[in-house]
Amino acid sequence: MACNREIASGIRHHCNVCSDFDLCDDCFRDPDTNRGTCNHKLEAIKVDTAQSENSGLTEEQRKERQRNIQLHITLIEHASRCNSSSCKSSNCMKMKSYLKHGSTCTVKASGGCKICKRIWTLLRIHAQQCKSSSCAIPQCIAIRKRIRQLQLKQQAMDDRRRQEMNRHYRMGMMSSDN
Repeated sequence: MACNREIASGIRHHCNVCSDFDLCDDCFRDPDTNRGTCNHKLEAIKVDTAQSENSGLTEEQRKERQRNIQLHITLIEHASRCNSSSCKSSNCMKMKSYLKHGSTCTVKASGGCKICKRIWTLLRIHAQQCKSSSCAIPQCIAIRKRIRQLQLKQQAMDDRRRQEMNRHYRMGMMSSDN
């Protein structure tokens, strides 16, 4: 909507009515910020800075983290498809319980539930990579649809901004010809 920055530290202003609507503190304070259709009261939420302090990671640590994320995504994919109650994967049941938690939690990621935040992050990463039209991963298709909507909305905003800049440029050229 506004600046589209990832809010990694400080305060984010979250709408509890609109799905996936947050403003950074700068955009929240700017009365000219485009909030789209959201006209609800926003809740100020302090962002956990411990999660955003990964910029000090070494290259090896970053690679290890990426490998860890991919392992968890593979586990989500397995747990979503596995129907066995006695699966040989030691973490299958644990991941199934996390996925169930994600669908039944009343606090949710937006309310600060750390389990939900982790699960939704993994689901989002999976959805960004997934190409299946009938994916068994919970919420994959809905997340992909939402990502596509946001991309189209961003593209429309970029197009409007370019048109406005071109209009101003043409107006400037016309006035300099006189």
